[in-house]
Amino acid sequence: MAGRHAADRDPGGGERIPPARARARSRLALALAALAIAAGVAVYGTLEADKLALLVLALGAGSVALLAFGLAVPSPPALVGSFVGIAASWSLSAWTRGSGAPGGTILAAAGIFVAAELAYWSLEERGTIGTDPGESLRHVGVVTLLALGGLVAGSALLAVADIARTDGVAVDLLGATAAAGALLVVVLHARRAG
Repeated sequence: MAGRHAADRDPGGGERIPPARARARSRLALALAALAIAAGVAVYGTLEADKLALLVLALGAGSVALLAFGLAVPSPPALVGSFVGIAASWSLSAWTRGSGAPGGTILAAAGIFVAAELAYWSLEERGTIGTDPGESLRHVGVVTLLALGGLVAGSALLAVADIARTDGVAVDLLGATAAAGALLVVVLHARRAG
């Protein structure tokens, strides 16, 4: 009986965790983190809505449920739909507060970005045979830097928009272009994971 379990023991003592189990735990942790952040954005949008809070909540909760489904199945198209829904939930919440971008918009956008990165990373872990231990740290570093860069860039854009205080087609076109760019990032992730 002792010989049967010898392969599961690390020469330095203790038991070795088989790579498949470690990857399953990693996928689960990434998926749960993505769900928690997405749910946080949905709840924050609901709490910040001046009116139509139940509609904001329904759209956000449905999108988080779709995200859970997309992570469990796995389904990259479901992930795309969920993040579009979460972004729409936040947008509806922001719309209820009148003109101008609310202060939490940058945080919501960063939250959606990080949740999308974690969700797609979770799907990527399904197909991974074995990874370099430092690769996960590099991935976390890249996601963190991109999220911080997005916060800085978003803050700068809102500051410029606040200074300009202009309305019109050019500002609307800039906003539509930024929204299209954000959706493009999600779709590109879906293609990469699919």
